[in-house]
Amino acid sequence: VFPAPDPHEGLVEINSADSATLRRVAGIGARTVVAIMEYRRLLGGFYSTAQIAELKCVTKENFERISKQIYCDSCVISKIDINFASASELERHPYMTREAIRKITKARKSKGGWDSVEQMIEENIFTREQANALAPYLCFGDKPAGFY
Repeated sequence: VFPAPDPHEGLVEINSADSATLRRVAGIGARTVVAIMEYRRLLGGFYSTAQIAELKCVTKENFERISKQIYCDSCVISKIDINFASASELERHPYMTREAIRKITKARKSKGGWDSVEQMIEENIFTREQANALAPYLCFGDKPAGFY
């Protein structure tokens, strides 16, 4: 009969917030707003509020203050189709290493692609840590015809 309370009421959603909205969060100054928006653009969105702590301009103490005022909708992040993305598309993502990009482009020529991040770990494309960080940003489109 009564609607459930919104657990995010009063919090700022960091994937859709504009600069003015981010600036209203205690602990986020003008420089941090710019850093958050740029990092969000490079990542394709945040899948966790903990990613804000990755910014050099956010101290541990400041993150603790900020994290109580924000949340993120991970459903709106942009995905990279690992089986078709160009090397330049891959390079733009902060979690992607040059070594991984080299391995991806080389393996795609002979193999065609992958079905899961687990396959990429098994083939030593990503470490478990890299895979965990990148997994929310990856999708696996159909392999090109002729590859199985």
